[in-house]
Amino acid sequence: MTYVPWFLPDDTPSLFQTAPASIDARLAFRLLERMQRDPQLRHERICIEVQNGVVILEGTVTCTDVSTEADARAWSIPGVHDVNNRLRPLKR
Repeated sequence: MTYVPWFLPDDTPSLFQTAPASIDARLAFRLLERMQRDPQLRHERICIEVQNGVVILEGTVTCTDVSTEADARAWSIPGVHDVNNRLRPLKR
């Protein structure tokens, strides 16, 4: 199991500078990189967890469009078998 909190600053912390060892960690890292490059997703509070190729997205996001985009980003990573999108849009 790999768990990556998506509460990171604009720059990738040194912890992630080396390639992760496990397949799940590599998938989480690739998704994290893609989300950081996306202006719509980079400032959202999304937690990424990967278990046996299944991405679990959790957190509260600003709108349903952000949830949909995060889901699409996760599915775009080669090696992802399934995505469990638990993101909740803010209630206004």
